[in-house]
Amino acid sequence: MKKFNLLLGIIICAIILSCSSDDSNDNQQEENATIFGEWKLTSKLRGGNSIQLEECEQGEGVIFLESFIANFISVDEIGTEPDIVQEGFENCDFRYATYNFVLDQNNEILYRIVEGEGNIEGSDDSITTFEIEVLTAQDLRIKSIAQSNTGSMDDVEMNSVDIPTNEQFTLIYTR
Repeated sequence: MKKFNLLLGIIICAIILSCSSDDSNDNQQEENATIFGEWKLTSKLRGGNSIQLEECEQGEGVIFLESFIANFISVDEIGTEPDIVQEGFENCDFRYATYNFVLDQNNEILYRIVEGEGNIEGSDDSITTFEIEVLTAQDLRIKSIAQSNTGSMDDVEMNSVDIPTNEQFTLIYTR
């Protein structure tokens, strides 16, 4: 009888362990983490390969506002205004690239919208789809997975073209 109880206990443990939740997403997401706020770029990948950040690129970042405006802070290579001073990078010239963005219901997908820059000038938007791979209180990792140059948010999934894996950019930020 003891052997039977031991065997039954082992079977029950095996069933419980094998039935652990498979609902977890590959994406690391803290329950109360929010994308809103200021993020500093720590690294970039292209096609999964690390891209060496130049000195000024280390001062890049993004500010996600609750009004669903994203101010990407990037090195100003063309001398446009306004200029932004980043602490620790006073010798570098930065600018805001301002875009609207939309999050999906589960905060797993971010859509960056560049208004009026689709294939038909002035009427269509260019929309880049980013997968949110990591979102914690301190870390954000987004990867470009698709691009649409026709239509609007209403039909973005229908018009999107997957970005080839070797051309996908991953942007890694920290607070």
